[in-house]
Amino acid sequence: MPRYGKIVVIKRNGTDGIVFPLTSTSCLFGRKTECDIRMRLPWVSNEHCKIEINENKEAVLVNLSTVNPTQLNGACFEQPVPLKHGDVLTIIDRSFRFEYPLQSTPKKRRSRSPKDETLQQVAGVELLHQQTSGAKSLDAS
Repeated sequence: MPRYGKIVVIKRNGTDGIVFPLTSTSCLFGRKTECDIRMRLPWVSNEHCKIEINENKEAVLVNLSTVNPTQLNGACFEQPVPLKHGDVLTIIDRSFRFEYPLQSTPKKRRSRSPKDETLQQVAGVELLHQQTSGAKSLDAS
């Protein structure tokens, strides 16, 4: 199942709360039971806003409420807005932080390029040389 990021609930005291992983190409916020992130406040619209993943796998925030618009980093917006890591969206008095997923390390070990191997071998030899002779190495950069 792909991960497109995550939504972190920011508690009223400013600490992180529940984390919602974005595993679908759409995440709907609102009061309806069908919403992915449901908020049971009377001022929240049935469908308040949504995050959509576009064809470039970028997260885009779309405001769906005209009465109490969603804010992004403290400002209202009219058109869909691309989200960046760390952006905070606010619905009424509840805030959420968008985060991109951490790059996972591949399970298979990647082969190194010959250049990387040469640099590591040179560094290893240089380190061995320093330990045995006490000589200082020259900075090649």
